[in-house]
Amino acid sequence: MPLKRFLILLCFLFTTTLISQTIESEFSFATDFNVRPTFVEGNNPYFVNAGKWIFIGQTADFDEPGVYFYETSSKQKIYKPIPLETYYLAHTQDFLGQIETKGKRLPLSVYEFLFYDETSKRAGFVLENKAKSSKAKKYFYVGWDLGTNTIDVVEPIFEIPEDDKKSFAQSSFIGFSEKDQIAYFTFAVDADLKDDVSEDVTAFVYKVQNQLVTKLKEYKSKFYPYTPEFHPETNQIVIACYAEAFQNRNPTGYLFKLDTDSFQAFSIPSTPYGISFSKDGKFLYMAASDTGEVRMYNTDNLSDVKKSKWGTHGHKLGFWKEGELVWVRNSGLHIYDPKTLKQKKVIPTKKFYKNHVNVSGSAFLPFQKLLLRNILEDVKGGASNRILIAD
Repeated sequence: MPLKRFLILLCFLFTTTLISQTIESEFSFATDFNVRPTFVEGNNPYFVNAGKWIFIGQTADFDEPGVYFYETSSKQKIYKPIPLETYYLAHTQDFLGQIETKGKRLPLSVYEFLFYDETSKRAGFVLENKAKSSKAKKYFYVGWDLGTNTIDVVEPIFEIPEDDKKSFAQSSFIGFSEKDQIAYFTFAVDADLKDDVSEDVTAFVYKVQNQLVTKLKEYKSKFYPYTPEFHPETNQIVIACYAEAFQNRNPTGYLFKLDTDSFQAFSIPSTPYGISFSKDGKFLYMAASDTGEVRMYNTDNLSDVKKSKWGTHGHKLGFWKEGELVWVRNSGLHIYDPKTLKQKKVIPTKKFYKNHVNVSGSAFLPFQKLLLRNILEDVKGGASNRILIAD
């Protein structure tokens, strides 16, 4: 082997072995319909309750409404039933449908669970309401008082009438500000899923503070809001869209600066699975899973963009500590310098998993830890999760 190639290989091996991180916890919970309350594993777990818990799933539609968390300190699965039936029985006139004796009892479903915070004693979610006898649908924001265990906010968001055969709704959690005790989420309706050309998606950005729900923004787009991220220190929201490179659809992102009500559209890479703000919020990073393209935007001037090429099959981008921007790929944790965008080191996923690897659904608690999630470790069971802290 030529000396130069040998030195490069030696350097690579050296940088990949001089890596230390702590596995804080590991867990796996499989979907189980045979016990009550049932457990349905979610595809996108995320940290809640000031990072002490991880939202991991909810009950099946035919069971009582409830949500599940993993508590990182006790390493236990926690179940919290939602008092939806009590509220429904007192307000049946506000909803479609009725309680059924077979199958799905309530005409209500937790469409998107948003946040859970013991400090403010608040939780919230988007509710879908539909009856067996009708194709009409209603959507609400629901606020849950954790202190009294009651539903105290039910705010209508959107209604799809019976004769509308094409519209489809989607909601996404954006983020939660612990400092201000404010949650943000999106809700959007595509008037025709088969129409990829028209700006027929109506999207909304909502703010939730205590018992007040406020619509901050409404806009039209060709795309659903996708993988939104929130930077709590500077009150910035970025909303991406999903488009694969071969489609040539010119994907668009939106940067929403809440303090100035600035809402700016800008060009983004395809399949932006990786999105992250820098710690000070001055830079925004986006990485494409299908092409490996990465872009670093100046959030004060979105036309000031630095581009690079990383690897493909990445599923999450974020900081687990300052100075280490991690592109979580099926092959490993590829760690980059956030200023130069050059790779610093690699931690192969085979260090954590023996079988096939797909790290879809991994999540960061920014600048603190990484939830590494492998959905292929055990195809008969739930995803295999490792909570990692960089040393």
